[in-house]
Amino acid sequence: MASITLKGREIPLLYTVYEMRQIQEEICSLGDFQYVIFGRNRDDEKDTSGYASPKHLEAIAKLVKILGNAGLEEAGEVPDLTEKKILRAMRPQDLNNAVGACMEAMNEGMGSEIPEKEKEGPVDVTLEEMNKKKERES
Repeated sequence: MASITLKGREIPLLYTVYEMRQIQEEICSLGDFQYVIFGRNRDDEKDTSGYASPKHLEAIAKLVKILGNAGLEEAGEVPDLTEKKILRAMRPQDLNNAVGACMEAMNEGMGSEIPEKEKEGPVDVTLEEMNKKKERES
């Protein structure tokens, strides 16, 4: 699972459909996402004048907050991240790493199913595979 470290605290990052909706409500549409999160101009991708602008920094803070609080909540911890806490914990050189970690979490979320809780006791792997195959066929 992707994570980010803020002031020595490792924050797991989680991206599901719920976070996808939050991103669209709080930051921007998915069509504009790459431009906003990388500080680029939609009309001229080579124009990076928006990098580290207030809008760009706000988008990064919101993204880390959304994915980080989801990861904390899923891990059974208190989802206590705020945009102010996030920006205070970061130095300018941390911006690219924060975006990279969030993109990694989003790629993980887009590429895999949510794992089920581990079952207690012995597991019959063959039986589980047969059941999964039956589910896919129906």
